[in-house]
Amino acid sequence: MEWNKTKTIFIIAFLILDIFLGFQFFEKRSSSEYEVIKTSNVENDMEMDHIVFGNLSADSTAGYRLTASQKVFTEEDINDLKDQKPLMDMPAGDHKVTTLRMKFSNPIALSKQKPQDDAESLVSSKITGGEKYKLWKTDKDKKQIIFYQTYDGQYIYQDYDSSSDAIGEVILHLNDKNEVVSYEQTMLESFKRIQTESLIPELDAVELLYSQNYLKANCTVKSVKFGYIAQYPLTSTQVLAPVWRITIEDKSKGSKKKTLETYTVNAMESTVIDNNQNK
Repeated sequence: MEWNKTKTIFIIAFLILDIFLGFQFFEKRSSSEYEVIKTSNVENDMEMDHIVFGNLSADSTAGYRLTASQKVFTEEDINDLKDQKPLMDMPAGDHKVTTLRMKFSNPIALSKQKPQDDAESLVSSKITGGEKYKLWKTDKDKKQIIFYQTYDGQYIYQDYDSSSDAIGEVILHLNDKNEVVSYEQTMLESFKRIQTESLIPELDAVELLYSQNYLKANCTVKSVKFGYIAQYPLTSTQVLAPVWRITIEDKSKGSKKKTLETYTVNAMESTVIDNNQNK
């Protein structure tokens, strides 16, 4: 009699467990199928619009926000720079120097064959903390070579029209002989990780631009690069958000002219930070 009761209890318990596991399985399967259908529809729509986006990762990874402080250059920092003369007032009393403006005693020539390599060598050997900066671009019209500071090998993007607003940048100034004559420098220091969350994949970032009508038909996604950007610029303590920097090549219908547009997507909040930056 006791055995029959025990057997009945076991049967009921296993039946309830089977129902519970079956419910979880079908719920998970339905959710997965929905995500696949949703993703597939967006990708199919992009393909229908002849948007070329290549093999972008759909895998999410963990990332974090950062805080950092604007470096204040001391008189000792400036005096330690050999064969250079300051082009700004020296720090004294309440006057703090957060932007170095320095002139080389003798212009430094860059080779015609590998000017960018020579510029990288110059920055790493003659500029304070130069190894923390990475080449960003050469502006031939302004005769400038621009470097951005990095964190953990990733760019800290600068989105300012004026170098006086930069927070982690080196700008080399060239003369007509392709020689570096002077430079400007800003730097961030005392980095801390303050918030860890799951980041959206690069594919989701591109799909976000598409869903918000930033991508035109027949355009090409040229690059998707990870980095950081200041959320509250021009403050002594910076909060840096993880971002996807997406460069799009667009060719107007019936025209051979191509234009490059750059967008920045917050990788934590899934928002477009700026509409368009031709930088």
